[in-house]
This record gives sequence, structure tokens and C-alpha cells, in this order.
Amino acid sequence: MHDRIQEGAVIPAKPPNGKFVLDVNKSIPAVLISNGVGITPMLSMAKACTRLNPNRPIWFVHGARDGRFHAFRDEVKAMQQQNPNLQIHYRYSRPRAEDEGHYHSVGYVDASLIKELVGPEAEFFMCGSPPFMQSLMAGLKEWGVPDERVFFESFGKPMNVSSEKQPAAEVTNGKVKQAEIVFADSGKTLTWREGDGSILEFAEANNINPPYSCRAGICGTCMCQIKEGEVAYQETPTAAIDKGSVLICISQPGTSRVVLDV
Repeated sequence: MHDRIQEGAVIPAKPPNGKFVLDVNKSIPAVLISNGVGITPMLSMAKACTRLNPNRPIWFVHGARDGRFHAFRDEVKAMQQQNPNLQIHYRYSRPRAEDEGHYHSVGYVDASLIKELVGPEAEFFMCGSPPFMQSLMAGLKEWGVPDERVFFESFGKPMNVSSEKQPAAEVTNGKVKQAEIVFADSGKTLTWREGDGSILEFAEANNINPPYSCRAGICGTCMCQIKEGEVAYQETPTAAIDKGSVLICISQPGTSRVVLDV
């Protein structure tokens, strides 16, 4: 960016996309649960609701090790002063003496804490580390919260979630256990086998390095043209996919031969 982009340069970009969206027009309480850098989208959601529908009850629950690892603490506190329907609960796992007065409880954010704070009749939004979210989702499911009221976003590789909404890998033409993948641009023809992971992971393991970013089917960075065959998505993509193209970060071969412009 610094080497090539100058004033006046035009950068093609796609609009925001994804399923992790809070509908500010709803009246059902929204429970925003995060740890670490997962606080980032929660801040945006809370701001949007405060500005566009301040009557919607919001719980902002965040976990951090101590005050040194707690981002946006003052910003969220300032927002609460503007919105009487915004409730905050901070839980520190290892608070310091100087953190006194800046957190509400000690330990890790879990389903038990959420049950203490709110009722099950709410929408739950989660963002953070995979173990953190796995534990919360299991607890909410046990509590009887339906899947359609649980939303999550993970950073990095897609999170393996056992849920009716996100079934295990499915293919349209039967499960492919072995396939020939032709990486046309790289000049390599390789044999993919069940257990080799996504096409992106398989390419990387063979010293082919396609572009990627989210690894979760959200950003579309890994999109490439497919010249022959089909792919089977491990989960439903949220990125807009061009005709004749596929996302390789969340797909495996769906036919015995696949030819890609990679």
C-alpha cells in the first residue's frame, strides 16, 4: 500500500458483507459477549444501537486478563452515559490492584455469568477466541436458547461448531475422498485426499500460496475461477461469489477432478 498507492489512486472494493449483523430496529434485548480483540465489532454494534434505537436493551459483557489488555474501556463507559439502556459487565481473570473499580467480577466470561445477568429471551452475539465461543455456545444451547438467536464471528480459521445451522461438510455429488486438483497458474497437478483440509490449506501445504484473508468465506479474497469440476463448501459462504468462481478457503473438491486458476 505504501509503495504503490498514491493520492488519487482508485482502489476496487466490495461493500461490507457477512452474517454477523445486529438489526438495530428490533426490541428484543441484545447481549454482546466478547473477550480480547473480539470487543471490536461489539463496540460498533453498541454504537449503532445507541444512535439509532436507544430503547433497545443492550448488555455489553467483556472479558480480559486485566486493565492492560482491555481495549475501548473508556469509550464504552462514555457510551453508557449517553444510553441508559446499555448495561456493562467486565470480568477480569487476573485483575491488578490498580484495576479496582474498573471491573465487576473475577474469572472468565462463561454461560453461568450470562445466566446471572440476563434471561434467555434475548439475541446473543459473540466474538472472541474459539474455546471461549465454543463454551458459550454449548452453555446457551443447554439453556434452551434457539440457534436462530445466537450469532458469532471468529477471527482466523473457521470455527468448528456442532449445530443444526452449520452441518459438517456436505457435497452435492456424494462425498469425494480423493481428487485430482489442477492448479493451472502454478503448473501443478496434485492428488487431494480426505483429511487434507480445505483447498487453500492443501495448496499451502504444497508450496502454493494463493491470496487469502479471513479463511472463513467472508471476505472473498481467496476467490478464484474454476475451469472444471465442482467444489463442496464446508460451510455456507457469506462473501459474494462471481459467476464461474469459488472460494477455496472453506471448500474441498466436490468432484474427482477440479481445475482452478491458482
